[in-house]
Amino acid sequence: MNKQKVSLATCFAVASAWFGTHCGSGFATGAQATSFWVKFGAHAVYLPVISVLIMAVVAGIMWEICRVYQAKNYRDFANALFNPYQKIFGTIYEILFIAIMVMGVSSVFAGAGALLQSWLGISYVMGVILTIALTVLLTMFGSKVILNSASVLSTILIIVITICTIFGMSAPDAHLGKVVSGWETEYSALPAVWSAILYASFQCVILGATANLVGGFRSSRDSKTAMGFGFLMNGAMMVLLTYMLLAFYPETTEETLPVLAALQKMGMPWLTWSYSLMLFLAFLTTAISCIGSLVTRFEVMAEKAIPKQTLRRFLFSAVIILVCFGIAQFGLLNIIKKGYSAVGYLGVPFVILPVLFIGPKRIREGRKAGKASAE
Repeated sequence: MNKQKVSLATCFAVASAWFGTHCGSGFATGAQATSFWVKFGAHAVYLPVISVLIMAVVAGIMWEICRVYQAKNYRDFANALFNPYQKIFGTIYEILFIAIMVMGVSSVFAGAGALLQSWLGISYVMGVILTIALTVLLTMFGSKVILNSASVLSTILIIVITICTIFGMSAPDAHLGKVVSGWETEYSALPAVWSAILYASFQCVILGATANLVGGFRSSRDSKTAMGFGFLMNGAMMVLLTYMLLAFYPETTEETLPVLAALQKMGMPWLTWSYSLMLFLAFLTTAISCIGSLVTRFEVMAEKAIPKQTLRRFLFSAVIILVCFGIAQFGLLNIIKKGYSAVGYLGVPFVILPVLFIGPKRIREGRKAGKASAE
């Protein structure tokens, strides 16, 4: 019984990590939901389910590959999946992963800039600069504090968003029933479903960030259990947020921060301020986490040239922040619609299809070679 409890706790922890990488600051703005689902009107009632189903299946297979081959990071997973062509396809996967991380930081800067512009009335560029300054300070002096609080902040953000969706769908101006019953949309089902696949695709690239967390898995049952937990957690939040935004369709489809725009329509200042504060903290947490993962990956390349670790990290952090600052000038919606979509297109042939069709074969080969048992 104790072993079973430990196993369930480990599975839940991995599923929570997936939830954190997915439903962080980018998702919480509502911009992703609007760009990939809500803009299709009534079709949005089922699009999140398609996306999360694909994500969950890919996650389950990915985690089982990582368990069988004892992968320590996303590159180890890619090497196991694409063997013996890992030098080519593993590198392509890594490029996609790094691109997503850079766009993640850029979207944080862009989203935070837009949030501070709406919240405090300052200019967009000043909001981005202020966010960068806080990120640098926290990275240098207080990153451990905020990152150790990440799970707590995520939990509070989930609670706040849940409250927002409840109030949103019951607001006087909300018209979810009208949109669905009248099947209000300007699109056919095919482009809507493809958009849901693209969303799942770039999110499956991000799943690589959880590859190093399955060391506690003892059987294929653990991979499946974590997959189930993740499906329920991510799916519930995806559906709730999408339905709330759909209740204000099409008014919020062109908003940079759709959830904030919907809250402002409700005339509840306390809810708007609570959401804005938690969203800004989530932005900072995401920025620090993404920058840290990139710096950790690249700083080893300059160990001989720059022996001092503090200087190496400062230089790499500065370069990453400057690049992300430049990308942030394109705006949050452009990063999500164009940047994430581009990775989504590439993620279908280089991540989703290989995991679904090659992944099970690699798992069987690994078990047969005695790397790990099924049970």
